[in-house]
Amino acid sequence: MASSFNIDFPGSSNQFVVTANSAITSKGGVFNGDNNKGMFTLDTPIGDIKGSYLVLSETESSATKIEVTITDKPFLVPIKKIENTIAQFLT
Repeated sequence: MASSFNIDFPGSSNQFVVTANSAITSKGGVFNGDNNKGMFTLDTPIGDIKGSYLVLSETESSATKIEVTITDKPFLVPIKKIENTIAQFLT
């Protein structure tokens, strides 16, 4: 079952892509996306987290609202934990 949440990123959508790509790939994950939408996978010791994102703000906005949808996660990991972890990656 997919779960979605929004994150406010303090920068442009281009800055979001650079930051998210770096944060996810530095942890051994895979990031594929652009300034509008994309997908990611992150390996954890108890299973993969897979999801997508959609940029809801204008491309050149100084702050960017992102909708993140988690499509697959380990059963034992609450969605709120994933949301908090992703938010920490992006700050």
